[in-house]
Amino acid sequence: MMEITQLLKSNRLPRKQKGQRFETDRAFFLRYYTDEVYTTGKSAGKPKQKAVLLAYKSDLYRSWADVEPLIESELARINAETAKQTPNGRASLTDFIETEYLPWCEANKSAPTANGYKKVWENYWKPHVGRLSLTELQTSHVTAVLTKHAKEKKGSRTLSHIKWMLSGVYVWAIAQGIVPKNPVPEAEWLVKVARPKKQAEYSLETVLAMLRILEPLDLRAAVAVALAYFAALRPAEIRGLKWDDYEGAELNIKRAIWRNKVGETKTEDSAASVPVIEPLKSLLEKLREQTPSGYILQSSTGNPLSLDSLNWRLISPTLKAAGIDWRGYYPGRRGISSRVTDTSKNALNSTGLLRHSTPITALKHYTRAQKDSIAAAMKTVEDDAAEIMEKRKTQIVQ
Repeated sequence: MMEITQLLKSNRLPRKQKGQRFETDRAFFLRYYTDEVYTTGKSAGKPKQKAVLLAYKSDLYRSWADVEPLIESELARINAETAKQTPNGRASLTDFIETEYLPWCEANKSAPTANGYKKVWENYWKPHVGRLSLTELQTSHVTAVLTKHAKEKKGSRTLSHIKWMLSGVYVWAIAQGIVPKNPVPEAEWLVKVARPKKQAEYSLETVLAMLRILEPLDLRAAVAVALAYFAALRPAEIRGLKWDDYEGAELNIKRAIWRNKVGETKTEDSAASVPVIEPLKSLLEKLREQTPSGYILQSSTGNPLSLDSLNWRLISPTLKAAGIDWRGYYPGRRGISSRVTDTSKNALNSTGLLRHSTPITALKHYTRAQKDSIAAAMKTVEDDAAEIMEKRKTQIVQ
């Protein structure tokens, strides 16, 4: 826990500089301290000073009284820069999140994640708590905002995303010693919300039907759907695949492309290899005959293909006309997770395929038990129960 004296010191606003004035025969100057320090000599450790020219002496600037407005303007600029360079708990949430936290997210998190945080901040938090300082925000404020959004029919998944985005801001601020506690985790929405709808997932039979329809129209569309299901790839990972990443038996996931940004995968564990099986293998081999180099899914100009454009131009209308309920690419990833877990009886296998660090995420968000397997499992229980009862009858007779 941060000591109170340390907290007060870190949250104290930077002292405003008044500057030192001096003049020569020709001009007026202002000297002020910078955020740099001397590293050698007798002044080692002391802050450096800098002099700025205010004005040359003339009929317009004859005395310090004439130069005073220039001094005020220059000091305002200097003090504003100093305050901006020193984030503290008295900074407004808007200033801190937009000038410190979101830029950090853009540099350290995947592009879709950083963009998602930005949207959550602007749409759900900024209009309500943006003017409060980091240290002013209380759990009751967070609860009030969450409850407001819950009354507006936001689902529990959306509310959780909203809540934990703001909590992440405080986790980051606490790690830097800017604030001592996080007011967000204890907050709740105080009205009942509708249960979240089950997330869609595709069955193996449905995916194979999709591929039969899409392959004759645009091989790239069939490959995109097959990569989402048989390789369990995220859309940004599908766009980032190059032919150099394909080794026949495996795909090496090395990058993700979101919009026009080429970056690393969502997590460190996501950068891994996945096996290539039929019918994905055959589709890839056919596509490589058309475009043997560069990105696996590419436009006519050789750039990464837009999966969104492919979706609304071709996949969605075509499958809708065929009576297939197309819900985008992620249901393929969920469907293969359920299938692999169900057939292997081991959640670690789907965890490895999805490239998650633990089975928790796969089991909570991606994997669903299949009806056929549940029925088979219950039939086994029924048979076991019958066998035990029969043995019991035999023992009683004897």
